[in-house]
Amino acid sequence: MNKTICAICAVGLAASLAVVALPSGAADHLDAPIVKKDGRTDLTDVYAFQSKENPDNTVLIMNVNPLAGVVSGTSFDPKGTYEFSVDDDADARSDTSLSVTFGPVAGGTQHARVTIDGATVGTGRTGTTVELRGGGQAWMGLADDPFFFDLQAFNDQVKGAGGDRTFCDENAVDFFAGTNVSAIVIEVPSARLTGGGDSNIGVWARTFHRKTMTDQMGRPAINTVFTPDAMKDTFNVTAPAEQPAAFASIVTNRLLELSGLDGSPYSQSEAEAITSVLLPDVLTVDTGSAAGFLNGRQPADDVIDAELSVVTGGFFGGSAVLTSDCIPGNDAALPATFPYLASPH
Repeated sequence: MNKTICAICAVGLAASLAVVALPSGAADHLDAPIVKKDGRTDLTDVYAFQSKENPDNTVLIMNVNPLAGVVSGTSFDPKGTYEFSVDDDADARSDTSLSVTFGPVAGGTQHARVTIDGATVGTGRTGTTVELRGGGQAWMGLADDPFFFDLQAFNDQVKGAGGDRTFCDENAVDFFAGTNVSAIVIEVPSARLTGGGDSNIGVWARTFHRKTMTDQMGRPAINTVFTPDAMKDTFNVTAPAEQPAAFASIVTNRLLELSGLDGSPYSQSEAEAITSVLLPDVLTVDTGSAAGFLNGRQPADDVIDAELSVVTGGFFGGSAVLTSDCIPGNDAALPATFPYLASPH
């Protein structure tokens, strides 16, 4: 099976099937019992892409605090650590780490400290741009949640939730419109991430409370969709390099259960091939390319339309039952300048 086809199908299933868990889950929103206790260390989405302002730089974004200000708070955990792990040799092991820690809330903001491989490269306050030693910049603060999707139509039309909504009817609505997250945005020269090798890297994010890992994410929805509730916390603390051995059979079986949306479930071999792309849960990106999804992920990428097509009949290039949720983009315009996220609502 063509590896690109596998990748498209894998990501498609992950993000479009993830919404079955909402309102408590989406891309990775509130995906496991532990993170539901404190949204400050609950990862919602991870993005990695070539800087739109400087092609020699790479931008990494992690969002936490799903439905910030409603379900969770709007601050970062002062006893937490927020870390990007970067793999430069395709072994799903971290070669470079970029971390951010925060002080307590004071005057409505928090002090932030950015480190790369343990060395401090910048300090500042949330809501402001922090210049980084060695090049680059960082920004941490409240922002619009750039994830967009017609959740109710999916639940009614695809999952049979009992309602009468369908995709692209007159009531099409973005469930995430008007919602916020707490965001960490770091832009650095790509050379600091590639280890002197080629331009391809793998990226995932991790969060910690009191040095105990709380959440972990690379691609959207892997844990939300493909692991049972009793194992979601375990998945969130299992190193990516160890995930295939620990979770491959579980993910394959779950994929077979979920893949019958168009009446044509995958065969065992096809499901196993897709699983080999889903795991390890690492977001891969060519830092030398400006392309978006499937090359990394950009906030404006409309992953849902491609995913619906794949899930409902497009896997082998046939005519898909569904090709769009008619939510063409985020409810707020996403800037093409740093920090690349819209202002909060």
